[in-house]
Amino acid sequence: MNQAKADMRDITLAFHIGAPNTDNGQLTWSLRKDAQRLLEQGVMIRRPGTYLAAVNQMLRKQNQDTVSAEEREALLAGIVKDQDVSRIILTNSGFLGMPGWMLSGGRLYRNAGSNTAALRGVFPDTPCEFFLGLRNPATLIGPVYKSQSGRSWKQFTAGTDFLNLRWSDVVADIQDSNPGCRITVWCNEETPVIWPNILGQVTGLGDGFRFAGELDITRGIISEAGYERLEAYLANRPGLSEDQRERVRALFLSYYHSEEAIEEEIDLPGWSQALVDDMSESYFADAELIRRMPGVTFLS
Repeated sequence: MNQAKADMRDITLAFHIGAPNTDNGQLTWSLRKDAQRLLEQGVMIRRPGTYLAAVNQMLRKQNQDTVSAEEREALLAGIVKDQDVSRIILTNSGFLGMPGWMLSGGRLYRNAGSNTAALRGVFPDTPCEFFLGLRNPATLIGPVYKSQSGRSWKQFTAGTDFLNLRWSDVVADIQDSNPGCRITVWCNEETPVIWPNILGQVTGLGDGFRFAGELDITRGIISEAGYERLEAYLANRPGLSEDQRERVRALFLSYYHSEEAIEEEIDLPGWSQALVDDMSESYFADAELIRRMPGVTFLS
């Protein structure tokens, strides 16, 4: 028993908690391209389908009953499967909260703190970190609303002041509810350029590891010809630093991006272009605020 508890403390859990409609599962698929290489570094990435049901069941039981140390150890052992690991990546945008209640109480994910604390509580002896990709509420609210069917637009928005939605409140709630857990944040709008940096932070391997899926996000928003040129350019220059590679990706994206892939149609009841513009301005100001928050690692 003591040995099992020591093992739990030797593993760090990296929780990728969303936001919804940001990477849409791409983090898992990009990292799984390197699953064996990562395992050799002590990092485990598994498909959410292999652990989500068990984690959610434990969350429900924890909410209604006491959970024994043996049950917690069994859950972790079921995820690890006898592998020698020092870091496990668990990803699910539902960890933040139910999509239909995203605007409950007129603010973004008002239960983010308690939900992440409950998640943390499943493995209380295991160090943890949280990773959160933000997205402009002006482009996020529509897809999240359409992804749920239980609530009407009026119920979903519940009198929300759209200009007063702050991701900084969400980040502060997570920090306050999870003392000692690092939180790393980035803006989804910058993901194509900083994707390898995100993968490096989530895995804990930094920029010393070259990921097979480093161009996965870029590929979705760049022309095929542009992608092939970018891939060849980087392949022929293996000595470039990550900063230099980032500049190259940004340059190719500016030349070859697909307007169709990055333009978003926003059609929601009562919304105007002026509201969308004001919400976007508010979001970028809020991101700057988060960048300066103590204890937050902000990738950009």
